[in-house]
Amino acid sequence: MENSKSKRIGVAGTLFFHIGLIVLLYILGFHTPLPLPEEEGILVNFGNTNQGAGRRDPAPAKTQKKIASTLPASLPEPTPAKSKPAASDVQEKVLTQDTEDAPELPSAEEIAKKKAAEEKARKDKAEKDRLAKIERENQRQAELKKQREAEAERQRLAEIERKRKEEAERQAKIDAINNKAKNVFGQGTSSNSSQGKTFPSGNQGQPTGSTNSDNYSGTGLGNKGVSYDLQGRNSLSIPKPQYNLQEGGKVVVEITVDKNGKVVSARPGMPGSTTSNATLFEAARKAALKAKFNSDSGAPAYQKGTITYHFQLN
Repeated sequence: MENSKSKRIGVAGTLFFHIGLIVLLYILGFHTPLPLPEEEGILVNFGNTNQGAGRRDPAPAKTQKKIASTLPASLPEPTPAKSKPAASDVQEKVLTQDTEDAPELPSAEEIAKKKAAEEKARKDKAEKDRLAKIERENQRQAELKKQREAEAERQRLAEIERKRKEEAERQAKIDAINNKAKNVFGQGTSSNSSQGKTFPSGNQGQPTGSTNSDNYSGTGLGNKGVSYDLQGRNSLSIPKPQYNLQEGGKVVVEITVDKNGKVVSARPGMPGSTTSNATLFEAARKAALKAKFNSDSGAPAYQKGTITYHFQLN
């Protein structure tokens, strides 16, 4: 009960205090004092010329009269010089806008399009670089392959030439031995007929060869045309090579023949060849591929043999 009475007294006191404060402010500050104060200002000396010197101000009336009396009547009145505009005027003319427009920001769609274009350009460039790298690698591999094939061909031809020289040296030794044997037995006459080039006398050659041939090794047409060696098979046609080259030599071609007698592959330059000319090799290979042999069902599926071409100068 005592506490409630104290609160009511406090609220009443606070209310009377604020009412009194508002009345005091209204009396002292919310009305204009009369009479109104007079307008006041500052004296400014504008002068009478554009230029001046010294600190003394001449009397305006007397100075103007004196200047007018001293000027001759015939002289034209001086034109007042144009005064330069004050810096404040220039600044006011230039600064016509005191706020700047905010820069226009790109929209989210434009940003997304720009990022997509940049990503596409990056991927295109990466793909282009990848394809260029693959192309360079393919060219390098092709060049290496060409170099390896050229080296293999060079070694093959060198091997053929080496074997040809060995065969020539071996044949020269055989001829030398035969000549010595002939000298031992003398050069007398005999009524016995013999054929061949080696010792002793007799009909040199193979039983399956031709009696009209002077070629004592292999089968076929002898050392002035085409001959072949294919065990158990007979030739039906062996075309002569077509070439236009003033060079001679012997080219041995390794052939592979199927059961039907068809030549399925030909490889020139085998041992026994006496030339390494690439033109003669190619002519012999093409001719060998056109050769035909008899068909044999009992023969191997692929049988290897040789065809020897004797190229002579025209």
